[in-house]
Amino acid sequence: MSTMLSPGRYKAENNDNFLSQYSIVMEVKETEKSYIFKLVELNSRYSADHIKHLFARSKRVIIRKNCGGHAMRVWGDDTFTLYPFQAGIPYYFVKQ
Repeated sequence: MSTMLSPGRYKAENNDNFLSQYSIVMEVKETEKSYIFKLVELNSRYSADHIKHLFARSKRVIIRKNCGGHAMRVWGDDTFTLYPFQAGIPYYFVKQ
């Protein structure tokens, strides 16, 4: 049986340098068939373009588990990696 994410607020951030700096906060809920993301905060000047594109139409996105397009790996009940469009860089989220 796979691990289910705890519902709540998750954050991904990178502070390596000002060009690749970002901070992303999302409300996350997992159901049997999908992941539901609600964008709370996105701070980035030059990076996180794939996250910006993912939320371009709405602050709420549903990713179905059985459909391709985005890679998602749950590491435990409070961490996951999201690789939007399977392009660019993956984003590592930790529960807040």
